[in-house]
Amino acid sequence: MVRAACALVAVLVAVLLSACGSAGRAPEAPAPSGPAVPPPSSAPAAARPSVPTPPPPRPVATPGKKVTIQLTGYSYADNTPPGSSEVCCAVLHQVAGGQGTFEDPITVAVPGSGGQGMLYPSGTKFYLPTVLRYVIVEDSGASSYALPHLDMWVDGRGDGASDVENCMDEITGQVPAELGPPPGRPVLAGPISSGAGCRIPHGRG
Repeated sequence: MVRAACALVAVLVAVLLSACGSAGRAPEAPAPSGPAVPPPSSAPAAARPSVPTPPPPRPVATPGKKVTIQLTGYSYADNTPPGSSEVCCAVLHQVAGGQGTFEDPITVAVPGSGGQGMLYPSGTKFYLPTVLRYVIVEDSGASSYALPHLDMWVDGRGDGASDVENCMDEITGQVPAELGPPPGRPVLAGPISSGAGCRIPHGRG
């Protein structure tokens, strides 16, 4: 009987202790009830206006070397063989010719013989401001002078022999030249003498 009473007391004590523990526990805080945050928009951001890339600066052409030359002319009448336009050392033209532009310079001959001992190698370019033409070395046989000598092909077809001779006299002399010129120099395109008179600056039309 005593043992049962003790057991009953123990059960009551346990119940009381449990009730006291529950009463002292802090209640859980309720979840915040603020406005719901919308999910991030899946719409793409507005594209930024594209800024065009500026073009790279154009390279500045390096001027050629300034030289003084002895300039003369030759034509069909005094070429070797006479009446021909043959050249020894073709580069751009199979026969003497050209328009005098940077892309199509006119043939010139330099001292040397048969392509041997040439004063300038074939393919060398010059610009001649007195005739407003670019020229290219494609022939040899010009006479030797104290100055570098360029003998320029004037063509001569369609003009009288005396007119061609006079035209060659007009271009002859010690003149400035530019060795290895860049493009862009002023040009009077076309043969010097080819059925249209002597086509040089301030020359006969």
